Amino acid sequence: KNSLNSFSASRMSPRYKSSISEDSAPSESSREVSVLSEPPPVEMKALNRGRMGRFFRSYYVPFLLDLRTKIAVAILFIAYLGISIYGISVMEQGLDYDKLLLQTDPLVEAFAREIELFPSGDQIEIAIKKAPDMSIAENRERIEQIAQKFEQVSYSNGPKSTSLWLREYIKYANLTGSFLNDDRESWVIGVYEWSQLFAFYKLWSQDFVWANHSDYDHLSLVSFRFRIGIHDLNTPTDLVMVTEEVRQLAAQHPDLEIFTYQYSRAIADQLNVILQSTIQNDFLAVVCMIVISLLFIPNPLCAVWITIAIITIDIGVIGLLSLWSVKLDPIFMITIILSIGFSIEFSAHVTHGFVSNEGNLSPKERCIIAMEKLAWPVVHGSMSTILGVTVLAFINSYMVLVFFKTIFLVLVIGVFHALVLLPIVLAVTTPYVERLNSRLQRVSDEKKEKATTASKGSVYAITVPVNVS
Repeated sequence: KNSLNSFSASRMSPRYKSSISEDSAPSESSREVSVLSEPPPVEMKALNRGRMGRFFRSYYVPFLLDLRTKIAVAILFIAYLGISIYGISVMEQGLDYDKLLLQTDPLVEAFAREIELFPSGDQIEIAIKKAPDMSIAENRERIEQIAQKFEQVSYSNGPKSTSLWLREYIKYANLTGSFLNDDRESWVIGVYEWSQLFAFYKLWSQDFVWANHSDYDHLSLVSFRFRIGIHDLNTPTDLVMVTEEVRQLAAQHPDLEIFTYQYSRAIADQLNVILQSTIQNDFLAVVCMIVISLLFIPNPLCAVWITIAIITIDIGVIGLLSLWSVKLDPIFMITIILSIGFSIEFSAHVTHGFVSNEGNLSPKERCIIAMEKLAWPVVHGSMSTILGVTVLAFINSYMVLVFFKTIFLVLVIGVFHALVLLPIVLAVTTPYVERLNSRLQRVSDEKKEKATTASKGSVYAITVPVNVS
């Protein structure tokens, strides 16, 4: 029993003494255990980040937060925005057909020769679906007036380039000595037979749609068309303007159902909607990215700077792509929307890494920890992606090159924002934001305290008369 008691005392006494002697001085072993159990300070954490961690802690962040560096970065950012906005202002619109082909395709050479030999010209087809009764003189005069109005549109070549069967038929009748009456024989059967003549006149048969052409008793003219020529279309805006003018003229005669068409109409219609669609889709994509960022990073400071970073990155990519021989077309619209995800990635990581640190750290310490953790992975991720898409730069295709240029610019500009711009901005603005938050919190606490005091006073006012009574 004595040995068992002594053994129990020897095993239990240290634990018992440590629990009851709270004010006694700790032993050397307990001090060692407490030191090892405490979380290491910031400096001890930084020692385990490797060479690049020490580089960002000891050299990069102090250099970045230096006043001279801040001024230089501010000037660089202003120049970046200025160049980007200039690029957006001079950006061309429209998708050239040869851009859909490989540059080695024979059609590219054919398109180039067409532009060289027949520059900036086009023909507009004007189809009258419901042809009026051409045996009536007023209807013939109306068709002539409509043709003259179309000949007066912007960039028109005038009557010399108009191909209207009515004028040619009257000229043919005068040359042959034929007398045209206001009857069916002259303006239905006569026009049909004239369009079926040999040689050059045979071409006019393609401009008519006849009903019952095998039976002269029931033969009727259903539809016909004519053409006007335009020239000096130097910019896509000129093409859009001419297209709008001819459509407005056609809309003035709904009973005839006039339709217009030209070879470059697809480009004109595309130009009408491409800018609006790009802005709308780009805006929706940015809003979605901001909402997703707020869901995963519920911090107002993060939301503000991530939003600004997305917008400035987007402006830079669009402007620099314009200066890099990229036009505003559907290919550009698709790639720029896809690139918004890349633009938010690095900025979101760095911003969250900065604001998620301990609240008692200074802005410089927060910046050091964020750069130690994230700067080198951001460099790795961006460089690996750039190297991955670099192979696309050697493919001689416009679509592939636009994709490469977009991804390259998004990554380079995104890294500039994440590793240069955002650390400076966060280090400068965080003290003011925290000061504002503490002031708002103090005001909120004072309001709660006043409300609590008022509620207590109202209770006493009710209970005192009861106690007296």
